[in-house]
Amino acid sequence: MLSIVFICLGFARNTSGQVGAISGKVTDGDNGEEIIAATVLVKGGEGMYTLYDGTFLLQNIKVGQQTLIVSYIGYTSQEITVMVKANETVNLNIKLKAETTMLSTLEIKSEKIKNTEQAVVFEIRNAQQVVSGLSKEQIAKSQDNNAAQVIQRVPGVTVVDNRFVMIRGLSERYNNVMINNVIAPNTEVDKRTFSFDLIGSGALDRMLIFKTGAADMPGDFAGGVIKLFTIEELPKSYVKLNFGYGHRVGTTFNPYMQSEGSKTDMLGFDNGYRTLPSTFPSTFDIQDSRRDAQIRQDAAHRLPNNFVAFESMATPDFSLGMDFGQKFNIKKVEVTAINHFNYSQSYQFYQREFNRYFEWVDRSEPILQRFAFTDNTYQQDVKFNVLSNWVFKFNDKHKIKFKNLFNQIGENETVIRNGKDFIQRPNDALRNYLLGYKSRTIYTGQLEGTHVVKDNQVLNWVAGLSFLNESEPDLRRFRTFRPNNSTEDEGFQMQLPPSSNLFETGRYFGNLQELSVSHGLDYAIKLDDKKESKKINMGYYTDYRNRSFSSRYFSYLYPGFNDPAEGERLRRLPLDEVFSNNSIRTRDGFIIEEGTRPIDSYTASNFLNAGYVNFSYPVGRTKVAGGVRAEHNIQKMNSRDDFSEIEVNNPILSMLPFANFNYINSPKSLFRLGYSRTINRPEFREIAPFLFYDYKYEAGRVGNPNLKTATIDNFDFRYEYYPRGGETVSVGAFYKNFTNPIENRTIVTTEQPTFSYINADKAFNYGVELELRKSLLGVTNYAFLNKLSVNVNFSYIISQVDLGETAVAQARVRALQGQSPYIFNSAISYNDEKNKLAVTAVYNIFGDRIFSVGDVIFPTIYELSRHSFDLTINKKVGERLTFKIGAQDLLNFPFRFFEDSDRNEKITSDDNPIVVYRRGSIVSFSMSYDLSRSQNK
Repeated sequence: MLSIVFICLGFARNTSGQVGAISGKVTDGDNGEEIIAATVLVKGGEGMYTLYDGTFLLQNIKVGQQTLIVSYIGYTSQEITVMVKANETVNLNIKLKAETTMLSTLEIKSEKIKNTEQAVVFEIRNAQQVVSGLSKEQIAKSQDNNAAQVIQRVPGVTVVDNRFVMIRGLSERYNNVMINNVIAPNTEVDKRTFSFDLIGSGALDRMLIFKTGAADMPGDFAGGVIKLFTIEELPKSYVKLNFGYGHRVGTTFNPYMQSEGSKTDMLGFDNGYRTLPSTFPSTFDIQDSRRDAQIRQDAAHRLPNNFVAFESMATPDFSLGMDFGQKFNIKKVEVTAINHFNYSQSYQFYQREFNRYFEWVDRSEPILQRFAFTDNTYQQDVKFNVLSNWVFKFNDKHKIKFKNLFNQIGENETVIRNGKDFIQRPNDALRNYLLGYKSRTIYTGQLEGTHVVKDNQVLNWVAGLSFLNESEPDLRRFRTFRPNNSTEDEGFQMQLPPSSNLFETGRYFGNLQELSVSHGLDYAIKLDDKKESKKINMGYYTDYRNRSFSSRYFSYLYPGFNDPAEGERLRRLPLDEVFSNNSIRTRDGFIIEEGTRPIDSYTASNFLNAGYVNFSYPVGRTKVAGGVRAEHNIQKMNSRDDFSEIEVNNPILSMLPFANFNYINSPKSLFRLGYSRTINRPEFREIAPFLFYDYKYEAGRVGNPNLKTATIDNFDFRYEYYPRGGETVSVGAFYKNFTNPIENRTIVTTEQPTFSYINADKAFNYGVELELRKSLLGVTNYAFLNKLSVNVNFSYIISQVDLGETAVAQARVRALQGQSPYIFNSAISYNDEKNKLAVTAVYNIFGDRIFSVGDVIFPTIYELSRHSFDLTINKKVGERLTFKIGAQDLLNFPFRFFEDSDRNEKITSDDNPIVVYRRGSIVSFSMSYDLSRSQNK
């Protein structure tokens, strides 16, 4: 792909002498301000967008009389006739008049659009910090279905597990996510992160990634602050219907396994079929009873006999959506309403190789394989998304926005594991099962206000509410075996535990609820009347989060009071009979035993109060911006172990200074230099002592109540060049120094690893970033090449963490977990506006990165580099119908996780695979039909 780009750039221009040029500047006819991203088009020929300073230059224009069309939304278009002479440039000064519509006595003026590629580039250029971003226009060119797929196009960004974001090689825990200026909720039980696949790409207006800090932004980050803005701008009223179809190679129309569910699974939630009945005995009542007590039999009979995965067929992925927006007036108030509904269902099957090995301190000993499994993994996802945004404009000085985003997600997963355990059961064939369902309800809403108090003073405020409920009812994990000397007709036998645990004949019920309320206010004052004026803004932000988590788990046992032979008979029954009510009896049958401990539940809260003052002071070509932010945070957690209460109460005051220097080298280029001090707080799950068994990796996960807040000093430098509107070339470097960084720790227990968290002594992270956004319009005299544009970015990163004296049974110095040494993204687009056709090809690769940190028993596991290639074709038919055809992950490159068997900090042919799988390419088709009335066109 890059070779094509360079060939295109190398074509010579037509300099035959029979062409001229048209240049000029487009401004607002009322106030003289430059109009950025206005369209300047030679009638019947080529065109461009105006630059950040309103200027334009059209080259290679045929000599003779030409008609120039200049337009911008909200302004009256102009047609200007000019005479072009050979080898001469016509200079124009064009003033556009704002379009006005009189409704009674109310005058309405259209506002500038913010979600075009040119507008986002302009916003990036004028920002105080180092920023990267994507526009709605750019998002629409790709095959991306959600925000996780969208954001991986940004320099220095990688996506983990198709939904979690890493910036500049730092793990997802080092990011902060905001949705419409309010901090987003954490969406996962076991990690500090936001799941970006929850937000559909159609709901995004634009996405900005701030890689340096400012006093008026959250101070809890090291990678970046990711701001997601949902759609709010409405050029015209519309009603659209959307339909999508997807075919996944290796999944669609193939066999699919899933246990019985509820009738509401198709809506993304369980109707109570899997949940514990309201009459189910308490933990105390079960654990305080005898194993042969009637209460245990009655309790087990209340649970569904649901241990069989039934075979069906995986249907194609599909989505249905409806978008409608309208502008209307309530008396003198202009109201904009945008609503977006989308329902989708998808299937996924893949085979996953899973291995583990015995490692010895004496490297002369051979490495023995611990086990070898093949996981048949079946996943079904149901998502229902609703976006409803309302904007109330009272006049040019007062505006209120009410934004709502609701997600309902249902995830059904079946894993059937076949293989051998070469140490514990070398003579048996093993077949283990995971049958699970998880539903999540996520709501986030904001009420925002903007008020022009005086001509030079603006008040902005926001109030937010977020709610998260995650329910994981009846997660079943059990193991079966068949001795090698048995015939296939004998079937598999249930492996029974001596006592209750999470991985053998276990039923787990977990529920998490989190509520967050926030409020912020910003008061900005412009100190003079110049365009690049002295400014100061001050304000506060407060956020209160409260979480409650509870879980219970049970196992089936055979105590064998009278007849051990009956237990052997029962364990050989088919899966649909083995734990039926007939097999559960107070004597000579299975009983349930609850293993729940006090440590399996916790409550937590976080109360953040922040105040700040920020200033911007231009001095000639240099703009100095800086400030200080004070954050007082109180984090609390309450749980207990078997002996005593476990309490965390961490009140911490953090003073966070920020400084940014922007030097405007020319109208098209500038230098940025920035410093910021930020922090990184532990998340609730990281300090909770709750132990969770991870079936997929045969590992435990447990928190550490003694974690401390990390401090990071960030230094950034970047040079930016803006050739034309929507184009940018940038090169930058960064350095980060960490004190007390939070890292994963491997705890040496038994044959099974347990992952926890630890404060390392120190760490650093530095690298370089390159980005190129370039249109080939005007570079050559070839019509085809003029329709091409390229977007290429590359990052190279080096990191090191020193665990200090806390490095027990693992290397003291190593790279940061999750850090990729390089990241490369590229896209080439063809856009034929005349024929309403657009084609985009996207390629991505990242370097090998640490997936899990090893110790003396378990070596470090690396996720190996992976190539990804997507292709999208957009075609508009008429004024109403739009088609999109795409192929995602065309290369179907494998996901590969290898252990560093020889411990040389790199993966070679001598190292062993831990996990390897392919998900399969997806071919998709979607269509959108505009039902809007013709007068809205």
